[in-house]
Amino acid sequence: MRVAYSDGVFEELVSLSFYIAEQDEEAAQRFLDACDETFIFLSENRFVGSQRKFNNSSLAEVRMWRVNGYEKYLIFYHPLNDGVKILHVIHSRRNYNRIFEDEKPKE
Repeated sequence: MRVAYSDGVFEELVSLSFYIAEQDEEAAQRFLDACDETFIFLSENRFVGSQRKFNNSSLAEVRMWRVNGYEKYLIFYHPLNDGVKILHVIHSRRNYNRIFEDEKPKE
């Protein structure tokens, strides 16, 4: 199964891992490893996450799942025929509706 990434996902992961590393560098590496493992799990179980509702119809298939072992971090993804596309990885305190509202509609 395939894992694809939207523009900006790697920057989000770097930012989150830097934040975690301020307290514990090893935890930051464990976080990134957990993200990779969770991405693979999602690619093998494309519809496991809860479907989110947005005003933008192009986001109708967006699902959400938590990073395994880091439940405060949310993964937003879109199921593909052969895996998933990771759209965002964010902390649960952030307003994810605003993040998606600020994006341009996908054609």
